[in-house]
Amino acid sequence: MALSYLLQLLSRVFPQIIQLSQDTSSDAIGVHSSSGSDRDLIEAIAEGGSIKSIVSANSQLFTKFSQENSMINISMLQDELQGFVSGTSDIQGAALVSPDGLALASVLPGGMDEERTAAMSASMLSLGERICRELVRGNVDRIVVEGEKGYGVLVGCGAEAVLLVLAGSGVKQGLLFLEIKRAVSRISPLLAL
Repeated sequence: MALSYLLQLLSRVFPQIIQLSQDTSSDAIGVHSSSGSDRDLIEAIAEGGSIKSIVSANSQLFTKFSQENSMINISMLQDELQGFVSGTSDIQGAALVSPDGLALASVLPGGMDEERTAAMSASMLSLGERICRELVRGNVDRIVVEGEKGYGVLVGCGAEAVLLVLAGSGVKQGLLFLEIKRAVSRISPLLAL
C-alpha cells in the first residue's frame, strides 16, 4: 500500500518520466520508465534502499528533470500580472520587460503598444542607472515618472527583468509602492532558473 502511494506521488511529480499502469485484476502496479536510471531510482526507493543508493540513482534523474524544466513559464507570468492589475485598485497596467527592452509579459491599457512600452522601459532603466551612478546615489531602487494622468513606476524584478506599473493619479504612493513590492516578490521566483 505504501509503495503504491509512493509511486503515484512520484508519477505526479515526474509525469514525463514515470507512467503508472494499474492492473485491475490484481494489486500489481507496473512502472514504465524512459531510462535505466529512472528504473534504478524507483527500484532503490521500492526496495527501501539506503540514502546513498537513492541519491546515486536520483542524481541523473534530477539533472535530466532540471534541464527539461529550465524554461520560464510565460503563462504563469501573464496570469500573475493579470491578477496584480485586476486585483489592485488604481493600477491601470503592468509590463514585465527584459533589460534589453523585450516584453516578457504585459497587461496594458488599450491602444498602448507592448513593444514600444518595453523599449521605453529599458531606456528609462538604463538612463536612471546612469544618473544614479553619475550623481553617486547608489543602485536604482525605483524610477517614478509622474504625469497629470498618473504614474509610471519602474522597479527591478530579479536580475533579468524589470516591472513597469502604470497607476492613476488618485493612487496613494505608499500603498502603490507596497503593492508593487508584493507583486515583485510573487513574480521574481517565476523568473528564477
